[in-house]
Amino acid sequence: MLPDHADIIVLGGGTAGCAVAGRLARHHEVLLLEAGPDYGPDRASWPADLLDATTLPASHDWGYRGAGRTFDRCRVIGGCSTHNGCTQTTGWAGDYDAWAAAGSPGWDSATLRPLFGKAAEALDLRSYSPDEIQPFQQAFIAAGAARGLPVRHDLDQLDGGLGVGCAPVNITPGGVRVNTAFGYLDPVRDTGRLTVAGGVKADRVVLDRGRVVAVDVLTEGGRRRRIGADLVVLSAGAYGSPEVLLRSGIGPAEHLTEVGVPVRHDLPGVGRNLHDHPSAHLEFAGTARLAADLEEFARTRLLPDEQAIAKLRSPYAGDAPYDLHVYPWVERDATLEHGWRCILPVALLRPRSRGTVRLRSADPGALAAVDHAYLTHPDDLAALVHGLGWMRELDLSRYLGTALLTPGPDVPGWIRANHQHYWHPAGSCRMGPAGDPDAVVDHTGKVHGLEGLHLADASIFPDVPRGTPALPTTVVGERIAELLLETL
Repeated sequence: MLPDHADIIVLGGGTAGCAVAGRLARHHEVLLLEAGPDYGPDRASWPADLLDATTLPASHDWGYRGAGRTFDRCRVIGGCSTHNGCTQTTGWAGDYDAWAAAGSPGWDSATLRPLFGKAAEALDLRSYSPDEIQPFQQAFIAAGAARGLPVRHDLDQLDGGLGVGCAPVNITPGGVRVNTAFGYLDPVRDTGRLTVAGGVKADRVVLDRGRVVAVDVLTEGGRRRRIGADLVVLSAGAYGSPEVLLRSGIGPAEHLTEVGVPVRHDLPGVGRNLHDHPSAHLEFAGTARLAADLEEFARTRLLPDEQAIAKLRSPYAGDAPYDLHVYPWVERDATLEHGWRCILPVALLRPRSRGTVRLRSADPGALAAVDHAYLTHPDDLAALVHGLGWMRELDLSRYLGTALLTPGPDVPGWIRANHQHYWHPAGSCRMGPAGDPDAVVDHTGKVHGLEGLHLADASIFPDVPRGTPALPTTVVGERIAELLLETL
């Protein structure tokens, strides 16, 4: 039963939403509304694919599409932390220091370091022992070292540098993926201060004289409900948060008028600044040797698809130690002779290209149009060309068979035609000072010009950190909760 009013409503139980709700519920009553199902604290009730940390699940997808691409987002409690690749990295300290220097105090690396520690503890992060690294990943580390990269397992360190190694993972020794619902909600579910409602989709927030006073939601049966709130924290993600704001009449007035939404608060930055890590993939059939080695390894140990990451530096990295990831994986493919496909992707971690999230209509059932504008900045393409050249020189010949996807002589043209993404959308409601015309929220996550509404998810990143953003997004939940608790 949904209440008519709640002290604090968190809209979206994803990676950051669970973190902010869990932290706030230690001291205050919180209602957490999640569009997908909430499977609760009993892991026996969870679908097996969401728990299996060895591969990426395909269920519970939101269904976002744009420019002929699929943009996977997980519609379930825990959000994308429930279907991620489990490699947890922090990114580089300088990225966060730049946020603070640009007008977001309290987001510098020194302030965030202890929060990364808290997030790591909540997610039960652990590091692989050497005998847990599967053969293909061992070979990749060795090949990177042969090309001059230091072997350093420092991907969870804000001061980490160029190198190749493995990061900590949110995987139990038994192979279960630990999501933020496990880490943040389960410890407070029985306190009486947290109510979690699954199957409740956020339509919009309701404004009254410059303050958010309620939320309009849709239940699984299609019933519309209005729930009053003293405080709303929107945590619907890089696609979902701008959608909710735009449907609420908060955003660029011109766009809102185009789609028939009454303008309640003209805020040009909503839905702008969308970006992701663009990538280029090489693909090969696995050899008989690979199949035999993986089978032997799997007899006694967990066999993850992906583990190791190389950090490279392109000529476009500026003063940073790296700006590219190479993150290979293997996957089963029954159509190939030996049953395995090998993928070698390189991704640009600091893209300059920027896109948009825009409504197709005011209908809450119509997913937004997503346009990342990949590779529209020339430096992005040039950096990927550099990384692809490095990757093609790796010696993995004993495991790589027939080439299934490789470039011809026109490498830039091939990348433009075949580029993919790293599943890391961010920045569509960027954080920044009030004087920044594209900023949507201030350093506390409060929406500029409104009261009673804060954001907490990857949409507020001014620039996506140069790492896998699940851990930084969890830290956003930690930080926004910390700031709110200072004032509640």
